[in-house]
Amino acid sequence: MWMFCRRNPAPSGKRRNYGHYQEHGGPTHFCKVILAPQLECIPMPLDLTNHFSAVPQEFKLRTNTGYSWRVTIRLMDGRVTLDQGWAPFAAVHQIRIGYMVMFKLLTPNTLKVIVFDDEGIEGVTKCGKPDDAFSLNA
Repeated sequence: MWMFCRRNPAPSGKRRNYGHYQEHGGPTHFCKVILAPQLECIPMPLDLTNHFSAVPQEFKLRTNTGYSWRVTIRLMDGRVTLDQGWAPFAAVHQIRIGYMVMFKLLTPNTLKVIVFDDEGIEGVTKCGKPDDAFSLNA
């Protein structure tokens, strides 16, 4: 069954908040398809990070499991990169080649992360009690 959306009426000038952070009208989402077995770090797209007023020292990654993870930021070749903490996050959430990871900027230093497997199904990994060095209980 196909469903079609009706076109919304002309905008009223009010801005809607769809649960994401938007400071200067730049993009708030990005996706990465995992193509390599090494998951040590993830570079963020320049089109997203160019809109940051300041680059945070770390991001908090929020998942659908009720946990948040701290990931430090490193500048590599002029790009903001999710660095320390990303590899344990990827291991606990069983991210593999062919998976797609979607990121949504919630605040200037918080990203919501949704992992889709190689068949496009959202992963719900119950990670139990992750390593306290990298995770925060939400």
